[in-house]
Amino acid sequence: MASQDLVASATSLPPAWTKLALLSHGVHIDRSFAAWFAGHPGSVRRRNFYNSPVWGHEGDVPQEIKLKTEGPPVTVAVNVYGDDTWTLRCDEQGPQVVNTRLGLTCGVSLISDLECLQTSAALGQIANLYGGSALSFFSPRACYFFTDGTQCRFCSLAGTAADTSFANRLSPGQVREAVSAVLGAEPERINQIMIVGGNERNLDAGFLRHVDLAKAAAKSVAAAGMTTRVSVHLVTMPPNDLNAIEELEGVPGVHTGFNLEVWDGSLFDQIAPGKAADYGQATILAALEKLVDVVGVYRAHSILIAGLEPAHSTVAGAAALAEMGVSPIVNIFHSDVHSEIGLAVRPTYEELVEVASGLSDLHAAYPIQPYWKGCGRNALDFEAGHGMFAGEPPALGASAE
Repeated sequence: MASQDLVASATSLPPAWTKLALLSHGVHIDRSFAAWFAGHPGSVRRRNFYNSPVWGHEGDVPQEIKLKTEGPPVTVAVNVYGDDTWTLRCDEQGPQVVNTRLGLTCGVSLISDLECLQTSAALGQIANLYGGSALSFFSPRACYFFTDGTQCRFCSLAGTAADTSFANRLSPGQVREAVSAVLGAEPERINQIMIVGGNERNLDAGFLRHVDLAKAAAKSVAAAGMTTRVSVHLVTMPPNDLNAIEELEGVPGVHTGFNLEVWDGSLFDQIAPGKAADYGQATILAALEKLVDVVGVYRAHSILIAGLEPAHSTVAGAAALAEMGVSPIVNIFHSDVHSEIGLAVRPTYEELVEVASGLSDLHAAYPIQPYWKGCGRNALDFEAGHGMFAGEPPALGASAE
């Protein structure tokens, strides 16, 4: 799709396109913003997990920010790579992200943490707030692929989990009690429960343990009378016994994902060697077909990571998934010093425009259900589902690269 040039008088970029630029470049943290942010202790801070490297800042950094818009929320991660194309600053007009080379400015707002997570150390070791509206659980905080040296090359789990205050493994009882506590204290803040974790060598046992966590979460949601507003979302490795997927029938309305990571078959072997050796891309696709039968069309999901393969391949994979009745999740690769790829790869804005535009067309053609309800700080499916990438994408030009 052709891009339209930004006119010289433009001072802003639509928030969804700004998100693409920020996910490509990351942001530089100006001292003015760091000082201002220090005065907002109730806002969500970076915690070890899922964090990209932070360079050249003083003090705390937000986990994510919201770009100001009159429409649905646009949430974006604060990833700092040492690139100063875009800068978070604060002046008399408030906090904003700016591109001084192009004269672009976008106001931002912070995300307040859950008060119950800040006041209860025990609860804060079990769950965290993701993207402002998802109550997130990670268990187990380990993956056997790292033991075998076949971990996904973008994954930083071993490095980040080694220095964290989060619990290493959660029980269904812990998840059930945590969901009940949060929904009882701050029900208006949460619209989804997110469960994810590392892979166990016994894939069937690991899958069933994840399903038990999802069942526990669903029981607490039902007990709170919030099943119409709060959905349970599970991303896990599929089991060897595909009949075990039927256990998800015990989780009403669940959204479940088996992640392909990349669509290109030869790159799949390189990017996800453990998955390739121990399961295989074709078997994941077969598991996704079974998943559609069990949880329903478009409540089955699979992540493709933009930036780890050519943009046209990511779009082709998303199209193939949509045709299967699987809702594609497109996450943008965020560099991490703890991963094997490290800082060597950054997707360009133009590449992300191609992916976002293609994804937008797919959301217009299929009843895809975004996995993230406005909280996907590194993802594009919510914005695509709300038509934010429709039409001619703006070109930022070489000066923005």
